[in-house]
Amino acid sequence: MTRARNLAGFSSAVSPPSGLSAGIITATAFYGDGSNLSGITAGATLSAASGSQRLVVTSLTSGTMTSAATDGDLAWNSSTNTLSATNVSGTTATFSGDVSIGGTLTYEDVTNVDSIGVITARSGINVTAGGADLKGVLQEKVNITAGKLSDNTNINLTNGMVHYFTTTETTTSTPNIMSTVGINTEMATGDNIAVTIITTAAAAGYSTSVNIDGNYNDVKWIGGSDPTTGGASGLDIYAFNIIKTGSAAYTVVGNLSNAA
Repeated sequence: MTRARNLAGFSSAVSPPSGLSAGIITATAFYGDGSNLSGITAGATLSAASGSQRLVVTSLTSGTMTSAATDGDLAWNSSTNTLSATNVSGTTATFSGDVSIGGTLTYEDVTNVDSIGVITARSGINVTAGGADLKGVLQEKVNITAGKLSDNTNINLTNGMVHYFTTTETTTSTPNIMSTVGINTEMATGDNIAVTIITTAAAAGYSTSVNIDGNYNDVKWIGGSDPTTGGASGLDIYAFNIIKTGSAAYTVVGNLSNAA
């Protein structure tokens, strides 16, 4: 009877007995070209063993394999040369062909986006060069209020750039143009925004100035003078261009027209 020996502590190569076999061999490192290993053929690829779902290395010519896949994480289809995984995490990836994504693609700091469908931006789209070529139907959100401007003076641009009040106006008012985080935060010096306010007209209801983030701002009106009356009927349409000239400083150009 041959007694099993503990090989730990040997500093030189150890030659095992002929015919040594084991279910799993674990070592810190393996050396050699593998030419004497059975079942290894040149040019072979990686495959997943059935049942255990462990990754089996048939041939590894360079690099280091640090871990094996667990159940359900990795699958290799040798007939289609397709490798699939539940989760993939890495630093870089290069694809020479098309990439198809069935769910939602989230990405940051990209140079170009070529989309044939709908692009949804989390906070806005900034076109820095080349201009924007918009084709098809361009839609803009309108915030509709079942009331009058004089009772709802906060014009929250987070809800849209066009605000429509469906109740007939009865008195003068000063719109307060603001946003959830503040116009001064939203805009950089040199930026311009266009705001449209539509009211249900009445002679007694009109506006001559605006507030921005709660602070008074004079309006430079098209035609050179402040409005003195609202429309007799129909809709009064206020169009404001707000140019930020400094911190909490703005030049506001306004125009009032009536659509009866």
